Amino acid sequence: TETEALGQFSLTGMVTFLHIISGFGLLLCGVVMLFWMLAQRGARYYFSYLYLDFQGITDDFRTLRQFRLPEAHAGGMAAIVQGLGVLSLLGVAAVGGLWFILNMMYGPDSVLVHDVLHLHKFLTVFIETYFWAHGAMGILHLLLTIRLQQLNKE
Repeated sequence: TETEALGQFSLTGMVTFLHIISGFGLLLCGVVMLFWMLAQRGARYYFSYLYLDFQGITDDFRTLRQFRLPEAHAGGMAAIVQGLGVLSLLGVAAVGGLWFILNMMYGPDSVLVHDVLHLHKFLTVFIETYFWAHGAMGILHLLLTIRLQQLNKE
């Protein structure tokens, strides 16, 4: 996304505009998802560490040491990763939205606008890491499930 491309009718300008629109959409969907998650299971399910409850994650690490995948449960690895993923998504989208508003108010040459844009880019690293790690864990889960099914046939 290029700051200077906001007012241009070009491929870069259209991609930038699409990036901004999808970011605001993502912010809305992320807020809805967070409220839905909290309404379904409560904050302690996804953010048990805030209550100094580490039993679920400790149990999951014990299970992993036995080369088995842990089941999803309150305070477990899957729940914590989902909670952190949604918070990361909201953080990136909120800072991106803040950048857009500040850019419209103060222009791209403002130091504040520049700093907020770089914070947005920095936070994006966490979403990219979440995306690739989540995909890798999904593939690992699939491979382990196939292996377990093959072992059960024998």
